[in-house]
Amino acid sequence: MRTAKRETILPIVVLVIVIVFIATVSCAPPIRLTAEEFIVTTHPAWQRHPSISGTIVVWQDRAAGLSDNIYGYDLADGAELVISPTPSSKSDPDISGNIVVWADNRNGNWDIFGYDINTGEEFAICTDPVDQRNPSVDGSIVVWVDERNGNRDIYGYDLRTGTEFVICDDPDDQDSPDISGNFIVWADNRNGNWDIYGYDLLTKSEFQITHDPANQRYPSVSGSTVVWADNRNGNWDIFGYDLEIGDEFPITTNAAEQQSPVVDENVVVWIDQRRGNWDIYGYDLALRFEFSISTNLAEQWHPAISGNTLVWMDKRNGNWDIYGARLAWEH
Repeated sequence: MRTAKRETILPIVVLVIVIVFIATVSCAPPIRLTAEEFIVTTHPAWQRHPSISGTIVVWQDRAAGLSDNIYGYDLADGAELVISPTPSSKSDPDISGNIVVWADNRNGNWDIFGYDINTGEEFAICTDPVDQRNPSVDGSIVVWVDERNGNRDIYGYDLRTGTEFVICDDPDDQDSPDISGNFIVWADNRNGNWDIYGYDLLTKSEFQITHDPANQRYPSVSGSTVVWADNRNGNWDIFGYDLEIGDEFPITTNAAEQQSPVVDENVVVWIDQRRGNWDIYGYDLALRFEFSISTNLAEQWHPAISGNTLVWMDKRNGNWDIYGARLAWEH
């Protein structure tokens, strides 16, 4: 009887061990994540606020004098692009596909302009006589912060139809818009603190994402994932939210300061002060593990990501340059 029982139990034990092994291997994070760093530009003037889409990086560049202009670089062929060399100041560039947008001061106030890399055509998006800043573009939709009503609101523009539209004109301030697909997100001060709000272009409905009484700012959205900087723990951490299931989750709550998060697909990157200066860190939402990307002793700021490639501002050479890294997961 004992022999028969032992023979019955042994295959079951082996099966359980195999299942546990398979589950452990399938759920385990990669053995190693590498970040292959590269230089985009180290011109002696300042280069700031990069954005990336596919292989094209854009930034504001002070190479031409005291005014910032918009430059670009194609990572695929190494070609530099002069996108807007006019004498006026420009800031906050963003790119989606072949469309670059930025804030432009050529008319004596901040307007929103755009450029089509494929055709070489520059065009005005919004030239209302008050300030428009902080544009974000995805596909054919451009969104920005607009002060035409005496406070900061969120407006949008459809490049296909040439139609401008209001996204949020609540009498309190709205700031830092970002767009991905049908979702637009921003920071909103209507409740006496900064919360994260959103808008669905399909349903034309607004919704509140965060409800914590502390401040939440600087949101970024990709697909159904929203991330932001959150002060609920007394320092700035990175939190996230899944719009599909309505689930909020912490990404990093390290006791140091974390700021400026951006997300693309499953990867979130941000600036992090845990080593005593601002570095670039990241998090894989699918595999649920955190990793460092650039920990140079100089300051790194303003990351942007597209797929497995990210770029940022870097001060290791004594002025702001643009650096980047390609992420690779090795099992």
